[in-house]
Amino acid sequence: MGKYVGLAFLGGGFLILIVYGIYNLIKKISGINPVIFIALIVIIFGIVLLLVSTAMERKSEELEKIRKEDLRP
Repeated sequence: MGKYVGLAFLGGGFLILIVYGIYNLIKKISGINPVIFIALIVIIFGIVLLLVSTAMERKSEELEKIRKEDLRP
């Protein structure tokens, strides 16, 4: 349990630093509102993550079905 909490804080700290850096970079070089831009990037990243996780889950389920069929005589 403590390992997961530590990893969550570590990942959260890195995420905050990265987002803050991107926010300042966009603020300096672009006319678009940085908050809107970061929100769009997060939404796109979430969609990609959901697609990848769904594909991996389907692949896992297919392998389980094949293994169960192979075990039957």
